[in-house]
Amino acid sequence: MTSTLRRSLDAALADCIIIDCETTGLDPADARIIEIATLHLRNGSPAEEFHTLVDPGQPLPDEISRLTGITGRDLVGKPGFGDVLDTVASITDGRTVVGHNVAFDIAFVSAEYRRHGAASPVESADTICTARTARSLIPREQVGRYRLSTLADALSLHHRPSHRAVDDVLATADLLTYLHRISR
Repeated sequence: MTSTLRRSLDAALADCIIIDCETTGLDPADARIIEIATLHLRNGSPAEEFHTLVDPGQPLPDEISRLTGITGRDLVGKPGFGDVLDTVASITDGRTVVGHNVAFDIAFVSAEYRRHGAASPVESADTICTARTARSLIPREQVGRYRLSTLADALSLHHRPSHRAVDDVLATADLLTYLHRISR
């Protein structure tokens, strides 16, 4: 384990944003965010939370409703992503962005900013991917796969992911704390 990874984990727990998005599909060019949650950690403790459902401006595929439990009716009257641009920017600005397969969330948030003609606050942020970090710190024999749900079960993390943004952010925070602890 490199001292660079250890320093990155130290810095992340000092001041980071954990982010998770639920979306209408897998391609940020066509799909849209339907739910976003962030958790600001300062000195390893929750400092601020943000969560909202988002009206994607397009039909919600049935398979996404089955996966997340979010229905099209749940999104009626919710803000569009353009309505939360400033909030997301203020929360993430200058902080390390953490996520499980964080490139997925960054790609979606950045695509939404581009659609609104704005610069993405997460595109050039320092990042930590808890999936990649887990692969480097935890033997595969111990956990099987490195999916967030598998890791949460294998490591007996307090929170369990559910394909809902808040649950997934909380499970990622647990995993980040666990990874930091074992990196010592």
